[in-house]
Amino acid sequence: MIASPQAIRIDRGGIAAEAVISWRYERDGWTVELASAATGAVAAHAADAFEALCRVREGLEPEGWRVGVAGAQADVWPSGMARDQGGGLAAYRLGAEADAVVDTFAPVDPTTTSTVAAQQAVAERAGLGRPSA
Repeated sequence: MIASPQAIRIDRGGIAAEAVISWRYERDGWTVELASAATGAVAAHAADAFEALCRVREGLEPEGWRVGVAGAQADVWPSGMARDQGGGLAAYRLGAEADAVVDTFAPVDPTTTSTVAAQQAVAERAGLGRPSA
């Protein structure tokens, strides 16, 4: 598992920028923060790290930003057990072999990521869904 903080890239319409993403557990859940000269600091808190990442992404999506982490790719989503027991730090690559687990915050090319809504639609088709946390 990779450690926080992690250097990543973000992208808006082909314009890439450097960013740092960090995650930490606090008494009642997880906080994820993304910091970049292009976006400033964006943070969110949720029951698990994956959900907090989704909230950070939703804050950046109206401006067109995509976050370059594996947990933002359309075919990646955590199971309920991964969220409850692992804090959402690992997720499954949907449609792949059963052992295709990825680190949620592993750096990827941001042009390979999607919106939260598009990602959730893929997860729902696979029988997974977003909690109301």
